[in-house]
Amino acid sequence: MTDLRLIITPPEPGDWHGRLDVLEALEAAGWVGDDDMPLSIVRHPSGAVWSVANESDDSGLDCPNGAVIEFPGDTPSLVIIAACLAATHPTP
Repeated sequence: MTDLRLIITPPEPGDWHGRLDVLEALEAAGWVGDDDMPLSIVRHPSGAVWSVANESDDSGLDCPNGAVIEFPGDTPSLVIIAACLAATHPTP
């Protein structure tokens, strides 16, 4: 397994980048942007799907096991990234 090291730079006050930091981190971990909405939806080969729901940064994760996790807009990016990565590496 390859280690994933992330450097996330918070945007300057007043800048809105949505969840671009999450998107970029997941792409670095092998997730792929959706054909129709590559800046809002990313998919993992395991079947996991993460997507941004609105301009308030609400997002959600559909896990390969059928679970759905919703993240309010104020959820820290690192929490979302960790949950997405954990969903693609289930424990035996």
